[in-house]
Amino acid sequence: MSQGAEIVPFEPSIFPRSDFSTASEPAAHSSSERPLWLFSRRADFWLASGGASLGLLAAVLLIFWHGDRELDGMDLVLSEFHLGATYDAVIRRRLWYHRRVDVLIVPLVILALTYALTMSGRMMLLTSITMYAAVWHRGRQSLGVARFYQRGMGGPVSRAHDLLFRGAIYLPMLAGMLAYTHLAPVEYEGKNYFALNCGAEITSIAGLTAASWVIAYLAWMFWRNRGESVISAPKNIGGLVHPGEWWVVLAHGVAFASGYALGASNASFLLVLAVHHEVQYLYFTYAMARHRGSFHAMTKAVSQDGRALRTEVGQLTSFFVWPVIGFVGAVVGGWSQLEWLAPFGVGGLFCHYWLDGRIWTRRGTGIT
Repeated sequence: MSQGAEIVPFEPSIFPRSDFSTASEPAAHSSSERPLWLFSRRADFWLASGGASLGLLAAVLLIFWHGDRELDGMDLVLSEFHLGATYDAVIRRRLWYHRRVDVLIVPLVILALTYALTMSGRMMLLTSITMYAAVWHRGRQSLGVARFYQRGMGGPVSRAHDLLFRGAIYLPMLAGMLAYTHLAPVEYEGKNYFALNCGAEITSIAGLTAASWVIAYLAWMFWRNRGESVISAPKNIGGLVHPGEWWVVLAHGVAFASGYALGASNASFLLVLAVHHEVQYLYFTYAMARHRGSFHAMTKAVSQDGRALRTEVGQLTSFFVWPVIGFVGAVVGGWSQLEWLAPFGVGGLFCHYWLDGRIWTRRGTGIT
């Protein structure tokens, strides 16, 4: 890992800034301007940020009322598509050429270690790694998506903004993890694991601190944005907080509270967090694939003969090649029931965590 390079799973600054314009926005951005939305305000709200909070709460109510059968099936499909989207980004940008260590060597080491731990019967250790890596991975995804919007407005408004923003992301992660390990110190998703149980007092303090920090962030944000309109501005204005940023922060807090705190008593609630995480990831990665090198061609098609739908379908089909391959591979692997193949499923999950932490890194990506 290179020194000084901060790992951010989703780092849109590696793409040309002008490629994020959408038909719903005004004139194309100049090279000095940054995009405001992945697709549009409404689509981003429901699929990448704020609307997810309503979806999460609705899913929680669905579990209480009906159960998790449909949610479990959805998670099975989306989780494999999720992994495939990562490999699509690797293949699409030929990252094995620019990042041989990150994309080839380290994943091979991860697979070898996972295979060795599985064959030696250290399943409890593998489950523990899965639990804590999932917390980190899901939280960093929220951080990266929120930063897309933040950088669209020119970065953090101030040091106070950056401090409140980071705390509103990391503290719910910590509180959710401590709540789960305290309330469910024996099993994670039905398997034994090593729980970092810090006791009821520390867990309560972490929960209250996380809630207070998120409230402080939202209060500061509303105070900063009072009387101003981000969307009505003809171009990006420094000093404002993008609504997409705080939407993500809010959904992030709801996701970890409903997922890990409630998930300790009923594992079904972890599915709520997982599905939210997967939908957000697929939406974001598709936006990256769609806009990189293809937006200008699409804009030309719209302006000349209205072939936008055909272009969009082509982009979507291209994007889902690797997600579909990943899903089919998982299904075939499950049917085959080969013992030697099972460790590679777990290893693939760990490789996915690693790659997401590297391929969207701000520095040294090799793709600009």
